[in-house]
Amino acid sequence: MKIKLIGNRENPAIVLIHGIFCNYESVMHFAEYLQNDYFLILPTLDGHYPDSKDFTTAAKQARILTVAIEKTGIERIAMIHGTSVGAVVALEMAKICPLPVDSYFFDSGLFFSLNAASKKIKYNKFIKFTDTSKGISADEFMHEKTVRKYCGDNPESYGYIIDSVINTIGFITENTVANIADACYSCHLPNFDDEVTRKFMFNFSDGEPAHKCRKRLEKKYPLARFSGYSGSNYCGFQVNEPERYAHFLRGIIENAK
Repeated sequence: MKIKLIGNRENPAIVLIHGIFCNYESVMHFAEYLQNDYFLILPTLDGHYPDSKDFTTAAKQARILTVAIEKTGIERIAMIHGTSVGAVVALEMAKICPLPVDSYFFDSGLFFSLNAASKKIKYNKFIKFTDTSKGISADEFMHEKTVRKYCGDNPESYGYIIDSVINTIGFITENTVANIADACYSCHLPNFDDEVTRKFMFNFSDGEPAHKCRKRLEKKYPLARFSGYSGSNYCGFQVNEPERYAHFLRGIIENAK
């Protein structure tokens, strides 16, 4: 795992964990509106940069990241934020992080529990997607059927994420893809004390595929909060309105004090 640190360590700390096939740069479209007032801790997960170890489990990524955060010397975390598989890692961090954490934000998290056959289908789709996407241009990638499914009619707004994905797909291993699929589609939801789940907020765009796991989360964590974004695009809020999204995160942090 690689860690990028941005900002003044004396400022409140925010951990921002990227999504599938991305790296820390894929969160900078909204993080840039936070960097002057917060200390940003931006990991790039295993398997998502050249010559790294494979991504194994969300729990192991959470342990590695927790150790790295402790080494920064900070004493408190204002928010742990995760997108997609990063949200799964963030949930694991809620279980093990020894530092006080004021809030958690899980955006478009893939918190599914599928049977073996359904998970295999998802894995095969991931593999096919990565295989067909190797070596193509950003413009070609934007018009792929799978990309259209997640990005809607305006894939251009995902340009910075698409650049990250195209780069990562060039070196990502099948082991990493298989383990990510396992993390997202055989996702165990840990038990937490009520005081912890009150710090949780789960966000989904209304029609994105990840939205289908919301009922499972509501049943498991009835004291958590849930927010929605009108539209079907994947991570629609952070992608389409990054400045307002950053302001939204600020509000959560301020109210958690």
